Formats: sequence, structure tokens, C-alpha cells
Amino acid sequence: MKKVAFLGTLFASVFFLIIVHQVFILGNETIDSYFIEQVVLNGRSESLTILWKAITSFSSVIAIVLLTLVFFFLFSKRKEKMYFLGNVAGIVFLSQLLKFCFHRSRPLLAYQLVKESGYSFPSGHAMVSTAFYGYLLYCLWKSSAPKILKWLGSTLLPFLLLGIGFSRVYLGVHYATDVLAGFCLGVVFVLSYICFKEKDLKKEKKRLSRSFHYAGEGIVSAFLSERNMQIHVTIMFLVIFFGIYFQISLPEWITCLLLFGVVISSEIMNTAIETVVDIAMPEKNPKAKLAKDLSAGGVLVLAVVAAIIGLLIFLPKIGL
Repeated sequence: MKKVAFLGTLFASVFFLIIVHQVFILGNETIDSYFIEQVVLNGRSESLTILWKAITSFSSVIAIVLLTLVFFFLFSKRKEKMYFLGNVAGIVFLSQLLKFCFHRSRPLLAYQLVKESGYSFPSGHAMVSTAFYGYLLYCLWKSSAPKILKWLGSTLLPFLLLGIGFSRVYLGVHYATDVLAGFCLGVVFVLSYICFKEKDLKKEKKRLSRSFHYAGEGIVSAFLSERNMQIHVTIMFLVIFFGIYFQISLPEWITCLLLFGVVISSEIMNTAIETVVDIAMPEKNPKAKLAKDLSAGGVLVLAVVAAIIGLLIFLPKIGL
């Protein structure tokens, strides 16, 4: 597994650097021009448009979110849930960060059959779907599922990814090099993440690894057991979605991320305080109640301030 992952990561990294060199250093857009001429300008039809819109939906935000929720609850172990969410969150964050770094505009609006916002390079759909479905395939092979199902998944996945990539070019929202770069980065990320996971599992008994493991378990436990934490996380994902939709600026993203960390961390600390108080003082006690009320009040203050800041950021975006 290590050799395959190393070779795959090396090949994908080199190919990505070649694309960057050709497009951003040399300004060579021969591949992009060829696909625009052959696919966008001369290869479209009504029936094909319906087909490729259906295929591209497998990599849409709605599809990824729904599948994430489904598989999150399908995984029986908390550790697997944590690794799965880490893969999704990591690839989404990396794709958006790289788009800000490269700042490549999308193809002309006249070419686009669907509405997309944000920058073009690398293709987020290609990048996220490669890492997302690639990790699911890895989980399938690690499971006790029948071999026929594993080989079926291994056979269909490349066709699905190629279809998603081609659909982005066909619909006119990405250049071919955007898609190729997205595939390369998705491969690099998912292979690196799988190696990290395998290595982390082997070193679980080591002190540092165990501390991160227990911290992760604490976060997952807080999410699964505390209704307020679930509300905070839901609001966080909604803010991220609308942040991408409205294309908020980098300082606004930094502000939102800081608020996410402060509010969620305070909720975790509040849960810890309540647990300690309940252990130390199982019977009713005015001072124990005061300690729990003060802790909850601190979280409320932070949540209200975060909500006000969020409104100041987003209300102007919707014209209010």
C-alpha cells in the first residue's frame, strides 16, 4: 500500500506541477482551446446536456453533503466517523484555498450551461469527488463486503470520476486543465490522507497520537451528545455554504473561522465543566448550579456576538 500510494502521489504531483508550469508560467492553453472548440462549441446536443448535467450532480454540494450524512451514520465506530469527516473537510478546505491562490477566472459566460461562481483552477468538483469517492472505495476494500462488490466499485469509480470531469468541461464552467489539476490534487490528498490514517492507527499507543485521538473522541462525543453543539456545527456548515455562494473576502473568511473555533471550543469547555460539576456534586447544590449557569452564560454571550458579526458580514451581501 505504501509503495502504491507513494508512486501515485509522486506521479500526480509531478503532473500537477507540469500543468501549472504550462498554464501559468508559459501561458500554454492548447489543451483548453482544443476542448472548447471540440466539446463546447461543436459537441453539444440537447440529450447530451441532460446526461452530463445528471452526471455532474454526483459531485454537487448537495450530493456530497447528503452522502456525507448517510455514510457518517453508517459507520459504526466513532473513530471511523472522525476520519471520514476529516477527509471531507480537508479536501473542501484545500480546494477553496487553492482557488484563492491561483485566481483563475472561469470560461466565458457564453460557454456556461449552468451557473457557477468563484474561481476556476483547480476544479473543486473534480478535486472533491476524487478524494471523497476514492476514500469511500478505500473503506469498501477495508470492509468485509463481498469481493464482487469491491471489484465492481473499483471498476465503476474511474468511469464516474471521468464523467464528472468531462461534464465540467462540457457544461462550460471549467477548462480541461482545471479538471486535470483537480484530479491530480484529489489523488494526492486522498492517498496522503489514507497513509496518514494507516500510520496513525499503528501509532495509536504512542502518547502524542493517543492525545490527538482522545481529543478527537471528545469533539465527536460532544457533537453526538450535546444538542447545542449540533446546532453550532449546523450553523457553521450553513455559514460556509453561504460564504462560498456569496464569495466573501479572505478577511471575512478568517473572521468566520475564528468565530467557529471560539464558539465551538467554548461549548466543549461548557460540557466539560458541567460533567466535572456533576461528578463532584451529584446532589443539588446552589454553588454547583451557579457554576453551570455561568459556564452556559459565557457560551451564550459568545454565540450572540458571533451571530451579530455574521449578520454584519452577510446582510450587505443580500442587499439588506
